[in-house]
Order: sequence, then structure tokens, then C-alpha cells
Amino acid sequence: MKPRFFLAGMLFLATSLSLAALDKETAKKDDPQPKPAAEKESKRPRRAAPGEITCSLHLTWWDEPPMAEGERLELAIQVDKTTTPFMAGQMQIGPAVEYIGPGAVTIVRKLKTQVEDVDKKGKPITRTVENWVPFASCVVPAGQPDILVLLMLVPGKPQAIARAFDINQETFPFGSFHILNFSKARVGCSLAGKVFFAEPGQRAKSPMVMSQRQVVNFRLAVFETGGAQRRLYSTPIILDERTRRLYFVTEYPGNEIEQRYDTRTLVDYRQVQPTATEDPATEKPEPKATKAPTKAAPKAEK
Repeated sequence: MKPRFFLAGMLFLATSLSLAALDKETAKKDDPQPKPAAEKESKRPRRAAPGEITCSLHLTWWDEPPMAEGERLELAIQVDKTTTPFMAGQMQIGPAVEYIGPGAVTIVRKLKTQVEDVDKKGKPITRTVENWVPFASCVVPAGQPDILVLLMLVPGKPQAIARAFDINQETFPFGSFHILNFSKARVGCSLAGKVFFAEPGQRAKSPMVMSQRQVVNFRLAVFETGGAQRRLYSTPIILDERTRRLYFVTEYPGNEIEQRYDTRTLVDYRQVQPTATEDPATEKPEPKATKAPTKAAPKAEK
């Protein structure tokens, strides 16, 4: 090979390597530094901070609020900036809302406001702005895993009063009967011959916890401060081990004695999980039996 061709080849190779190195340095300057991979969000529920509580909330209405056709009241539980919407029925223990937060539970409602605005072309438009505003609150004591929150609408105001009650199955088992006395009078109850009392503003537990279905005599009376006694109920009722009952007694002080007290019952039914069953064997049809005369059923609780 002639020296001049060898020298030209060496110069070409050196130039190519220099250009490649220059391109690599330029690419480093132009391209941003790769960002570290984002950490995956943990699917674990956040832990309660010191002073916070952890429980299951079951929310229900004393009376469902009257709403116009097509409208509905949207409610949520708020912790900091996080809202958890929920649905509430009337006088029933509904699905649980898992709660981790302050002992004072904050319930908010969605407020929709129509706002006048202009679009990109400058034309006037009306848009809807949604915000969560305070609706109710209640204090939940620590150490109670299951809480019933009873919502009572304040007449004439977009607010509600919330009251919290312990419904843990250890203290309120199925088969039990509790009285919640919202009145200023003493309430006496006789259930299957066993008598117990609920003082004003207090909760009382029946000494009986049913282990089977049974018809029992139920009597309820109020004892006012002046000594007057008013019987509210005297009737047989059916109790069993699959239900638990909260019996509320309220008072309307301005009414006459006949219409002063009101009672309501919240009945909670034990959820029975269906079990897998084998295919039933083919059985011979039973002969038709003669229909026996039906007996009168015992009166149900009012």
C-alpha cells in the first residue's frame, strides 16, 4: 500500500472517531437526565396516627329527608382532603364505611352552584361548580370497632344532628334487646317477665339474650318526674337469635300526654352466608296431605 493512501485512511478513521465522540457528548447535553422510577403507591390502608381512631361506621337516617323528584342528597365522610361518599337508608344498619381519622367524625354534603362564565370564544355560558360543605359531625369514642351513626335532619336547615352508638357484637349481640331513652322521663320495660329501666338520656340492656325463636310479652311505660305513669305498649312480640333490636323512645314536651312520646325500632338481621350444597338426590313425590286449619299468628311488634 502506498504511504499516501495509508495516511489518508488513518486521518479518515481519526476524524470519524472524533465526530462520534462529539455526537455522544451533544446527546448527553440535549437529553434530560433519566428520572428515577416512581415508587408504586401502597395498597395498604394508611395507619392511624396518634390520637386517631379506627372503626367501621354504619350510617342511617332517623327520617329520610324529603327531596324533589330527580334530586338526591349526596353525602360523604371527610378526613383532611379525602372524601368517602356513602348511602344511608332509614332506621337500618347499612354497609360499613371503614374510617381512620380524628375522633370527631365530619360528614359533608355536595353543594352544586350555577356560575355564569364565558367560553373560549367569549360567549356567555353557565357551568356547575361542586363543593363539599359541612353537614353534620359527631364524636366517636376510641376502642369501639362498630359504630351506628344516626342522622336527624334539622328542620328548615341544610344540616343534620349526628349521634353515635356502639353496636359491637360483643356488647350488642344478636338475640339482644336494648332501649335508647331520648326522653326526660324514666322508661320501664318488662320483657318476658324480666323488668329493667332506661334512665333519661341513657341506654339500657335487657337481661335476656335470645338463643331461639320465642313469643314473649312486652310492656313499656314511662315514669314522669311528677309521678305520672304512661303505658306505651303492652303486646306479645317475637324475638329470636337471628335479630338484635334497638328500641328508641323520644319525647315531644309541648304535646299532651297521649301524644308526647314516640317509639321506633331498629331491627338488625344476621347475615347468613350461603353454603355450597351438593346436587339433591331424586326423591319420590310425597302424597298430598290434608290442609290443617291455620292458627292465628301472634301479633308482631309495632
